[in-house]
Amino acid sequence: MSKSKAGLAVKAKKYLAAKEAGKRAYQRADRLLSEIAGEVKPGAEIPLSDNGRKAILKDKFAEKDIVWTPCAARRWELEVIEP
Repeated sequence: MSKSKAGLAVKAKKYLAAKEAGKRAYQRADRLLSEIAGEVKPGAEIPLSDNGRKAILKDKFAEKDIVWTPCAARRWELEVIEP
């Protein structure tokens, strides 16, 4: 294999590994958000620090049956509020 093709193969392998790591990270994030949604009600404030930074659980499907998006839509979202 030529030097340039070998370099491309290395980049392709790194890309695939990064993509897989991202997939695992999104799965973990989805699990954590689901746990949060099971523990607090929408609109609940979650303090993130002593300086007033907080997160609020938002239900994007509240009072709606359909939410239009160009791809998959998650019901829950944490909105971060900066002081």
